[in-house]
This record gives sequence, C-alpha cells and structure tokens, in this order.
Amino acid sequence: MLDLRRLRYFVTVADELHFGRAAERLHIAQPPLTRQISALETELGIRLFERSTRAVTLTPEGAQFLDHARQVLDAALSAQTSAQRLASGEAGRLAIGYTSSIPMSRVFSEIVRDFGRRAPEVALSFREVGSADHHRQIAAGVLDIAFGWAAAEPAPPEIAQHVVASEPLVAAVPSGSAYAACESIDFAALAHEAFITYPPGHGWALNAALNRLCAQAGITPRPGPTATQVATLVALVAAERGVAIVPASVAALQMPGVRYVPLAGEAPLEQTLLWRAHNASNCALRFVELARESVHKSVHKSALAAPSS
Repeated sequence: MLDLRRLRYFVTVADELHFGRAAERLHIAQPPLTRQISALETELGIRLFERSTRAVTLTPEGAQFLDHARQVLDAALSAQTSAQRLASGEAGRLAIGYTSSIPMSRVFSEIVRDFGRRAPEVALSFREVGSADHHRQIAAGVLDIAFGWAAAEPAPPEIAQHVVASEPLVAAVPSGSAYAACESIDFAALAHEAFITYPPGHGWALNAALNRLCAQAGITPRPGPTATQVATLVALVAAERGVAIVPASVAALQMPGVRYVPLAGEAPLEQTLLWRAHNASNCALRFVELARESVHKSVHKSALAAPSS
C-alpha cells in the first residue's frame, strides 16, 4: 500500500523541481525529504527524478507516475472531505416517514425547505407510513425520522421526540349541513353524526383525539366509513357519509361540498418529530437540530408579527 505522505512529497518536489524549495513548502528538512523520495523509488522499482548539482528533472517514468499520484491524492482528499461532511451530518441519506395529513402542515414544508438549504448534499426519501408503525420502523432502522401527531401514549424509551407545532382541531362537515354556517361548534353538537375515521394502524393520534372528545362530551361515537388517506376522509365528508375531526391544516384541501368548522374550546393537537434516541445517524441528528432552529425561527417571526395589545 502506497504511503500517501510519500506521494504528497513526490508531487511537491515534482511541482518545484527543487528539493530545497519543496522541503520549505512541506515544512520539513531537506535530508528527510530526500530519504522519503528514495524510499518511494525503491518501493515502486522506478527512478522518479534525475538529480544533478544543477537541476532536478522528472524521468519519463516519473512524469507518467505523477498523473497517477495526483489522482490518488485528489481521491484521498475527496474521501476525507466526504467523511467530514458525513460526520457533520451535511451529507448522507435520510428516510423520512409521515402520516397522510402531515404534508398539509406549513411547519412540515418549512422544516424540509430549511434543511434542504442548509444540507443540500443529503438525499431525502419520503414514505407515507401509518402512525402506529412509526415507532417500530424507526427502531428497526427503516426510517430515520418521522413526522406525526402526538398520541396519548408516551413514546418508548428508544424513540426520541420533539414537538414542532400545535394545531387546533376542526370538524370537516358537509357544506349542506346545518353546521356549515357556524363560526365554531361545540363537539357535543355532533353527537348524532357518523364519524369518518382512520382504520386501526392509521391515524391513531387523530382517532385517540376523537375518543377523548367523545369521552369528555359523554358521547358514544357512531361509526362511519374508514379510510387510510386524509384526502379520502374529506372526500367522504363531501359525499355526506359523515363528519371527520382533523387538524386545521387539512383545510388546505378545499374540496367542493366540505366546510371546516373550528371546535370551540378544544385543546390543540401536537405535531411531533421522532427519531432514534440512541445510535441515530449524524445526518438524522443534524436534521433534528435544524428542525428545532426552523421551529424557533418560525415562532419568533409569528411573535413579531402579532399585533400588540
């Protein structure tokens, strides 16, 4: 295996064609430099330089080897730079999971945008994953990061999480219903409606929020159709198959036949970022770090924009 230090010495002497000047550039004494070049020639089995009292020149073999030496040093530098960028989380790959309603959230887009600007060399892949499967896929290494809604149950110890946003809940109702003209609505007023929900394994945080609202209001929910996609839930509302309780950002789906009505006095739903608590990649930790910065910046801007009382 060739010694990269000796290759660097050889290239420097080839550039200068003078052992004294090359030694100065390398910040070493000339005799050790001469010995290292001689050792390289012995290792290669060729003479690299013609030396005389008046000049140093490359031999034909040395001139040809110089191109190879430069390529090896360039490749080594590139590998070192790549390793440093991997170590800093500025390069690599991330598999990011999300539930179907998350992409409607402004915070999701802002975090992904800001990360792309700060770490453009990181390859991102996105996968829609049922919220009940987030923890398992992160722990198994299938996902590095997941965006979801906070469930009632705490995350297991191997999963770290950070709240990146909170959103009020709204009722998606048919535009022809009596609720459509309301500025807001008490959840208890929906007692006789069929609720369109996610099936088991999907939307567990939203289903848990619905169950909590029903328990607080003393309502036994009347089941309606189920669907795995939030767009399908909204389409079923437009088809007058029931009502759906969704985060306010879902109102971005402006579908004919649907109106989104705020729920009066209800606690917001928290959007969370999940990752492995142990053995997370540097790239994933960089994503989390920049996500926190992005959220902090967004909150600061919102506070500055808020009217003073």
